[in-house]
Amino acid sequence: MTRHQISIQAQAATVTASTLAELLQQTGTKIMQFRDGLDINHRTAQRRIKEPETLTIKELLALAALLRVPEQQLVELIRDEYRSRPTPPDGEKPEPLVEPAEKRHSSPNTSVPKRGKK
Repeated sequence: MTRHQISIQAQAATVTASTLAELLQQTGTKIMQFRDGLDINHRTAQRRIKEPETLTIKELLALAALLRVPEQQLVELIRDEYRSRPTPPDGEKPEPLVEPAEKRHSSPNTSVPKRGKK
């Protein structure tokens, strides 16, 4: 896994991290600060730390500002963390982030017809 030198702008310091979780730990950023800085709920914050590739652009920009790190360095860290994850064994597909359209709409219509007003 690639180690990235991350420049913290306000503190004129550099930390070394391979994952977003390591970066948060190195910078002393607690999950509550992360959650509040990105304006997300606690469960979403946990998922973003575990799977940083799910960060939205808005969240990524807010995170760069929160940590006072260059956006490009943050993008590179997240990209390399994602790329370095082991691939699932043959025959197993990773769960898609979004359910395929044909799955969502393939179930038969089981809704009850609406009644008219009396």
